[in-house]
Amino acid sequence: MNNNVINGLINFSAVAIIFLIVLTIIFSIYVKKFKFEKRNIEMYGLFLNLDTISLISISALTINYIFIVWCTLSFQGLNIIYIAFSMILVFLSDAVTDNFKNLPISLGFSAINFVSIYVTYLIYNHLVKEKFSYILAIVLGLVVIFVFLYYTYNLLRQINNIAVKQKYLKEKKYKI
Repeated sequence: MNNNVINGLINFSAVAIIFLIVLTIIFSIYVKKFKFEKRNIEMYGLFLNLDTISLISISALTINYIFIVWCTLSFQGLNIIYIAFSMILVFLSDAVTDNFKNLPISLGFSAINFVSIYVTYLIYNHLVKEKFSYILAIVLGLVVIFVFLYYTYNLLRQINNIAVKQKYLKEKKYKI
């Protein structure tokens, strides 16, 4: 059991590093395309003007997002260590921004994330070990797409909650 968890976390580390490399390549291509004086790059400007605490919070949320997507797409199911790792990241994100009022909501969304990981794991195991069905394979694909969209919505909602609290957004009247 412990060996599987360690191997899973090593696999996640490799996936996270590959994701960051791809993100860096895409970002460098688009930075060359856009000029910084234009309003085309408002999202980049949002992250430039954030304070360090907000960047730490967004980083914890992004790591949690990558981890949850990896857990879903690897079809390994849930471990108590995976749940603890994700909960620590969610707690860290809310704790560094002193947003303890939002912590129960974030933990509730995390619980929904864990249920969705478990549901995809159950459907996948039924397909592989019990009986293969094209209809169930299509359902699995649709569930994975829905879950991915839900994870993305949750990440963007949490980033928006962090961004609207920034002073410079209120002063410069950025649209969020």
